[in-house]
Parts: sequence; structure tokens; C-alpha cells
Amino acid sequence: MNKRKRQILTSARELFIEKGFVDTSINDIISAAKISKGTFYNHFASKNECLIAILDEGREEASNRRHELLYGKDPTDLEVLTQQVAVLMYVNREQNLIQIFESIFHSRDNELKKIILNYHLQELEWLANRLVQVFGEEISPMSYECAVQTLGMINLSLRAVLISDYKYINREAIVRVALRNISVIIPAMLKSKDIIISVEMINAIQNVVNYRSVSKEMVIEQLQGFTKGLSKDETVEGLEFATFLMEELQQEKPKLFIIESLLTPFRKAFVGTEHAAEARDIANNLWRYVKIEHPSEHCHKK
Repeated sequence: MNKRKRQILTSARELFIEKGFVDTSINDIISAAKISKGTFYNHFASKNECLIAILDEGREEASNRRHELLYGKDPTDLEVLTQQVAVLMYVNREQNLIQIFESIFHSRDNELKKIILNYHLQELEWLANRLVQVFGEEISPMSYECAVQTLGMINLSLRAVLISDYKYINREAIVRVALRNISVIIPAMLKSKDIIISVEMINAIQNVVNYRSVSKEMVIEQLQGFTKGLSKDETVEGLEFATFLMEELQQEKPKLFIIESLLTPFRKAFVGTEHAAEARDIANNLWRYVKIEHPSEHCHKK
């Protein structure tokens, strides 16, 4: 991501938090970012597209951290899932996304509502898939219902804690209790087979959620552009990681376990630099690529 685009997103995020999304105009963003109108439209077709980029950054950050938490661990470990679910809550707080969500909650903009719906459906689909990994393939037909109930318990519990201003319950504790409760509910659901969210509804949800396809060629091209923009004096370690990842991907049969092992140190090498967002995006694409190439091996216990 170039400096101009980063400048626009930073200014837009601050304005969406301060004034609210609806009350922030494109002219406000242009003024705050100190750019021309043409520069804004070179990067974003609309204010909504700018919002999507901000929300995508949050999801990509959460996705990276979740992959890192699971790497080398038993995918059926409920405590690992607890930490993974809590990650998005922390990222939303760190990036002030909660304030942005609240500012657009009452919007009448249908396109905007679809953006937020898609954001929440991605989380629902991710949790449904992880619950199947933890509790077994037998819950697949009811996995989305389990995910809805789990997120419902988490969100309402968190809201009650925030309203009461009670500061001694952390987010992991709330998630842990919700997952414990769903683990007790699942046997009853399996026995009754009485579910609300049908297979047809699951298919409809999956059709709404659109993930970017990731190819080896795409990530190689991304890494090539990334390394060209790095100075050797900026981060020697980060440049070495980026170069090694690119060279490994260019092999006829890339060693996926090596790529996986380098993604966390690669991303962390650029934390606090102007390249952090792009490094995070590359790492996230590489996690997706590895999962696509070997979905059954991606989450195995090391």
C-alpha cells in the first residue's frame, strides 16, 4: 500500500470515529489527508469503498493473529479457539472499529448495510468451520446454528459487562464461558436434530460471503513489488524474510511448512513501520494460499 492510500485511510478512520461515518464527507477526508480530490478517487471510488478498506484491514489483522495462534497447535483444543475468537474483539478495540460500527448502525444506506452484513457473515462462517474442527464432522449440519448461538452469548455478555462498567472480566473469560456452554448444548442438538438454520440457509450465507481467491503467482507478484519498495537499511531482517518467501514460492514445489513457519516473523519484522499494513496483507494471502494448497495439513498438530 502506497503512502497516499495509507494517508487517506488514516484520516478517514479518525474522521469516522470523531464525526461518525454518515456525517463525514469525502471533502472532509480530502481536507484532513491534505490531498486533492483526484488523488482520493485514484484510490477509492467512494466513501463506502474507503470504509471497506478500513474494515478489511481489521479482518486481515485478526486473521493473521488467528493463524499464528493455531500454527503448531491442536486444532481441537478449545482454549486455542477461545484465544482465536477473542482476537477479533481485541482488534476491533485497538482499531476503534466498534465506534465506526456504532456510527453506521442506523444508516439507511443499503450498500452500507450489505458491507456490515458481509463483515459479520465472514465471522460467522469462520467460527462455524472452527467449531466443526473442534467438535467433529457430525456437527456440520448444525455448525452455523452453533456459531450463531455462541456469538449471541458472547455479544450479549460483553454488552452487559460494558453497560455495567465492570472491568474485571476479560474478553477471553466471556468467550470461554460461551464455548463451554455450547459444548454442553451440542449433544442435545445432535440428539433432537431440531435446528433452525438449514443447509439451504447455510448455502445462502456462503454465497453472500465472497473471499478473494489467492494464487501463487499473485503472491509472488505482491512480494516482488513489496521488496522493490524496501530500503536495505530500513529492515534487514524483514527484507531477508520477504526475499526468502519469494524464492521459496518460485520453486516448482514450494515447501509449505517452511512458508508457514516464516509468516509470523515476517509480519512482525515490519510492525511499527510504514510497511506494516502491506506486510500483514501479504502474510494473510500466504496463509490463505497454504490453506488452499493443503487444507487438511494446514491445521494439523505439529
